[in-house]
Amino acid sequence: MPEAKLEPLQHQSYEDVLFVNPNAPANHLFEAAESRLSRLEDMLRVLENHEGSDVLVMETARIASALAPLAGEAKQLYALAHQAR
Repeated sequence: MPEAKLEPLQHQSYEDVLFVNPNAPANHLFEAAESRLSRLEDMLRVLENHEGSDVLVMETARIASALAPLAGEAKQLYALAHQAR
């Protein structure tokens, strides 16, 4: 197994907290990306199916900022997986 080369995940406040190993097998990177996209999709469906004008609707900006890192990580993981192939 090649030595792990850690790369900081994008969309985080500090570059020394969360890492991904770009030398991981491509299928592992793809699965991690798909997991994040699935969670993102679930949350967006909750918003899509929500009716009413309560706190959830008023907190849209906060929800979007919480979901953006999932999308960014998935994008980064897919790019690394394509490089690993």
